[in-house]
Amino acid sequence: MESSAVVGNDFLIQYRNISSKLKKRFLRKPNVAEASEEFGQLARDLSEGEAWAQAGLCCVAVARCEQSLANPTTEVAALTQAARYFLKAENVNHHLHCPSFNEHLMTAISCFQHAIQLYTDQKKPALAAALAVELGQALRSLGRPSEALTYLRMATDLHDASPPHYLTCLGYIASCKIELGDLHGALMTFTQMTEKVEQSAGGRLLTGAYKDILARCEISSLLILLTLQPLHHNTKPPHAQLLEKYSWKSPDLQKLHVECEAPGLVVLLPSLVLACQSRDTSALATLSQHLTPLLGPEHLHLLHILVAEINRS
Repeated sequence: MESSAVVGNDFLIQYRNISSKLKKRFLRKPNVAEASEEFGQLARDLSEGEAWAQAGLCCVAVARCEQSLANPTTEVAALTQAARYFLKAENVNHHLHCPSFNEHLMTAISCFQHAIQLYTDQKKPALAAALAVELGQALRSLGRPSEALTYLRMATDLHDASPPHYLTCLGYIASCKIELGDLHGALMTFTQMTEKVEQSAGGRLLTGAYKDILARCEISSLLILLTLQPLHHNTKPPHAQLLEKYSWKSPDLQKLHVECEAPGLVVLLPSLVLACQSRDTSALATLSQHLTPLLGPEHLHLLHILVAEINRS
């Protein structure tokens, strides 16, 4: 079958023909397994022609067939595939700026939610969390960070017993809060991540991913603290200790975790703290130029917010 042939009216005709096999007839049971296979094949043909929404509908039909056959594994796989097809349809509309009621997105969310619930019922929290993260990240890519937070928090709860995955989800949450302009919320999340890393390390020397996560948290927290400029009596002990650690008064280079990001940060960040505390906008501008090639996109965004805030105050 040519992929271009299964669109429009041809799709409806084939969909109805397959659906008719599910109707009960006198002395004949509907062949649900055959209908499921044909819906699946139609979905594959439609996806080859990039008819994402129609392919998603066929996958939903597959999921219903598998539910009636009591095949939860195949059912959740079909629901997940349907959600991804509907997301692709939504992405096409989003990139083309097509007016819509976000119907493809709403259907994708519904499919994801159903799949997550099925995995939860099957006692497979890791798989449920993976889908929650996938949905949350998809919503972020569509410019919906506030909606993404709901599913990223869900993933965090599901990954509570796995520190690396738990920290990854918290990192996504922190990024969402930065995108929303909630710097205080992001700071609290980075603090929570730092505490989790230290708890997981159990006093041992940090290496690998944990060291990278702690470096990210320190840089982000430092930039946010310099932007928010909390009063001394309102500064929490961990935040006061972080500011003191990066102060030129007594910089303890052995305790800084940013060397794994870039060696130059060990010198530049204490200088940044001094420039912000002294309101030296000229030094701040120079430091920003030196820091730019050493920082990632998120840290650069926080640095730009910091410079704008200092110049405005």
